[in-house]
Amino acid sequence: MTGLLLAHAFFQTFLSARHDAAGVERFRQVLETANDISAERAPSNIVMGGETALLRSRLQAARARTDRALAREAGIVPAKPLQETATLLGRARALVDQAAAQPVPRREAIQQAIEAQFAAYDGYRAVITAEAALLMRTDSGLAAPVQFALILCTLRDDGGRLGSVVVPALITHEAVSERDISARDRLAGRMAIQWELLDLGANLTDRGPGLFALRANAEAAFFGDGQPLVARVIEEGTHAERYTESIETFNDRYVRTLAPLEIWRNSFLDGLLSHYRQRERHAFELLWVVSAVMLAVVGLIAGMVLLVHMRVLRPLLQASEAVVGLVHDRPVTLPFRHHGGRELQPLFEALAILRDKLQERAVQTRHLKHLAETDELTQLLNRRALETLAESVMEAETPEKQVFLILLDIDHFKAINDRYGHGEGDRVLVAVAGALRAQIRPGDLVARVGGEEFAVLVRTRHLIDALSLAHRLHQAVGDLDVRNADAGRIAVTASFGLAAGKGLTWRQFMAKADVALYAAKRAGRNTVRVAGADGAGPEHAA
Repeated sequence: MTGLLLAHAFFQTFLSARHDAAGVERFRQVLETANDISAERAPSNIVMGGETALLRSRLQAARARTDRALAREAGIVPAKPLQETATLLGRARALVDQAAAQPVPRREAIQQAIEAQFAAYDGYRAVITAEAALLMRTDSGLAAPVQFALILCTLRDDGGRLGSVVVPALITHEAVSERDISARDRLAGRMAIQWELLDLGANLTDRGPGLFALRANAEAAFFGDGQPLVARVIEEGTHAERYTESIETFNDRYVRTLAPLEIWRNSFLDGLLSHYRQRERHAFELLWVVSAVMLAVVGLIAGMVLLVHMRVLRPLLQASEAVVGLVHDRPVTLPFRHHGGRELQPLFEALAILRDKLQERAVQTRHLKHLAETDELTQLLNRRALETLAESVMEAETPEKQVFLILLDIDHFKAINDRYGHGEGDRVLVAVAGALRAQIRPGDLVARVGGEEFAVLVRTRHLIDALSLAHRLHQAVGDLDVRNADAGRIAVTASFGLAAGKGLTWRQFMAKADVALYAAKRAGRNTVRVAGADGAGPEHAA
């Protein structure tokens, strides 16, 4: 058993390693798509500065590369943020094309197009964040590498945004604005912080061959060439001098300073993926070794396991099933005989005793429940049982199934007792109960709620349906043929009060029906009255 558990553990380790490797590969793909979205800004900026067939061709190639990347993500990443990214990207492209089509580019149109491109990338951040969170939840050991990769990705995008700060001024040959300078300072400060965060993961830098050298190249290219290039353009634009760089030459030079960042990031992710692929292969090899050993061990002990199963485990499983069945009050069909050792016989004998005792207790419980909920004389529900059941019925009320309460009181019942005796009075109560029970539908509730008072709770669509039932009950009580000891007929009538229960508590419901009942009594008894919104109104006296 221990060996099987060990093999299972190695199998789970292999599955975990495979899952992690697949997750890292998917994460790398998502970051590549993010880079494609970011990289599309460079040819877009150049085209807005002056469109030619060659520049348009480069832009179309960049857009096609981005579209292929997004299409590749379909079905792999969440659909909603992917669709939102595509929508934002389409809007950005339209603004770029509009700005490029202007004979004299307007700075506002260029700035608007650039910001729309930023928004498209920001929309894709939801996909990046979701994939990163999934990886870190799957394997806590991936938290640091994933965060490192995210910083590299953000650093590359912020670098591109930093270059875009001066694009409107270069295209329109206007001075650099205070807004542009503030944006440059903000982005430069953020990138400095990101670079410091990368220093915290210095051990990650050495994870792959040459990563430390790639880091040095990226630092030298961007901080040594890229940022100074932007600073020089801003300096020229601030003093309203003539720009020494065209948008095209600036873009080409600046993109080259960002390339080492991309190379560093891709090499880091390749090394990370290689590490997890190696883990997967190692786990697979260990799984095969352990499985081979376990097959040999299982072959040797198979006979012993079978014997133990037949003599011990199988009887215990039968006993376990019997206990579960008894706990859930199900009939236990398993035979209480077994083929195990004699030591298990007392267990099965105890189960037989437990079964008999539980059956006896169940019978007693059902009997006590019946006594607690049933009126002893009429065998109808008693008042407490009706209240309990009525609450659930009222909670389930719908416009199609409204709840109505009919209260009825036997007219002059004290006179019946005084004239014929309590025994005959009890016979009248039983007869009335039988008449009520014969008229109601399955699902309706009828109860004795007092000495000679009964209640019928019904669910129906309209008041007229409940009123019709009240009249049928009234007629059934009036038609009773109850004979006294001298074979004389005891005249039995009842007064009825009907109320609707919409929006009421049970206490209010009873009080409303009681008002209608007493209205029937005041009207001379032997009639039906319906409770109105604020009292009882006359309704079809019988």
